[in-house]
Amino acid sequence: MKISLAGAVTRVTRPAETVTLSEVSVLRMIDKPGEKLVVVQTDEVGEIILWEGAAYDAIGQWTDLDVQTRLIEILSA
Repeated sequence: MKISLAGAVTRVTRPAETVTLSEVSVLRMIDKPGEKLVVVQTDEVGEIILWEGAAYDAIGQWTDLDVQTRLIEILSA
């Protein structure tokens, strides 16, 4: 899944490297109910935690659109 951002954003990846992005490619979405955690693996910035703990409970059954919205929110912050 490719997600287009509203504009170019600059982020520090792991290992530390500064990149400017206008698009993010999601390679995997991982839901760990036992840990109350949803993580995505991206090609450009590596692993990003979308929801954990109380936020995991609040999102309930998430969709691809929820993932897209949350990634844009995190990367644009």
